Amino acid sequence: MSIYQHQYILDSDIVVPTGMNTELAIAIARADIDRFATYEDGNEKYTVASLEFVDQTCLMTKVQETLNVLITPLLDRLHVSLKPLPLLLSVPQEISEHDLRNWLDESDFSDYLSNIKFSKNSGNAFLQECLNSLAEPDAIMCIAIDSLYEKKEALMSSRDAMSGTNPWGVLPSEGGAGMVLTKRNVLDTLKLIPQSKIVYSQFDWHSSDRRGCARLIRAASKHHDNLGPIYSDMTNQRAHTEDYGFAIGARSEVIPYAQQVTLTNEFWGTIGGGSGIATLATMNHLSSVGILSTAFLFDQNNTRSLFILNREK
Repeated sequence: MSIYQHQYILDSDIVVPTGMNTELAIAIARADIDRFATYEDGNEKYTVASLEFVDQTCLMTKVQETLNVLITPLLDRLHVSLKPLPLLLSVPQEISEHDLRNWLDESDFSDYLSNIKFSKNSGNAFLQECLNSLAEPDAIMCIAIDSLYEKKEALMSSRDAMSGTNPWGVLPSEGGAGMVLTKRNVLDTLKLIPQSKIVYSQFDWHSSDRRGCARLIRAASKHHDNLGPIYSDMTNQRAHTEDYGFAIGARSEVIPYAQQVTLTNEFWGTIGGGSGIATLATMNHLSSVGILSTAFLFDQNNTRSLFILNREK
């Protein structure tokens, strides 16, 4: 059984090319309003998405502005008793941790952050680190920011970006997502209602055989006979598509909506290490109260994870 089932997502939010918060981002994505742009490289056309409302070209400045947009509302909605709050942060490797820490220390919200820790992980490894980090503090804010948009030329060169002639690829995007994790005793003491409860979670670290999701669903089906609606950051990469296909074949009876997956990659593209938390935030916004829903989370490192959430408000 998952060791994280007594943890809760108190709050979550996103910053992606379609908007500066979860509600706006999903509404614009669903309305199909200016979600993607076309990038031409030679004779090939690629679909990409950038944070156009962040009027900067420097990656560091983009990260700073994205953090400001994410952290401010999460702190504003946070119960006063939980401030200051520790922050676990994953950013692109190109970013100087020293410079970013100095900026955070001088920011308007620095008084409300008790301890800032930079993670070397991204994707599913970062998600597991987030869950493990709640062992001691009452609550923790976890934020992941990434930009496959900055890496688009390399992705195109390696044939990993989707184009008119290559359907098996990613849609390079950029942005970030954050969530505040907490425990049951904190909710009871402060009489708080979280966005969702983490009912179950598991990770598969050896998915290069494209059987990671199948292994995860077999394990989850021992404890749950209905995984409910499915959400995923699955991309158009062949490995992702086949992996999810094997999962359906393994335990289709516990996935009644197997073909009706809500794909955040189709909403705003792939934001790399931030796509996992962005998908969980989307689940928290779109799923029904009291109904279990499941996320299959992929990343660019051949790892997979499965989260079952119960939305509580």
